[in-house]
Amino acid sequence: DDDDETKMMKLMGFSGFETTKNQHVPGTDVSGASVKKALKYRQYMNRRGGFNR
Repeated sequence: DDDDETKMMKLMGFSGFETTKNQHVPGTDVSGASVKKALKYRQYMNRRGGFNR
């Protein structure tokens, strides 16, 4: 006779219903994103310092 909580843990594959706040969880650092940063072009002609600085 399993209680409802134990049945739910078996059904979902959990080992328990503890919190993970302020704890390291293994396997959560396998993400990444390829972020394309917009290029910033600088003016090199018609500026106060001239072409050959």
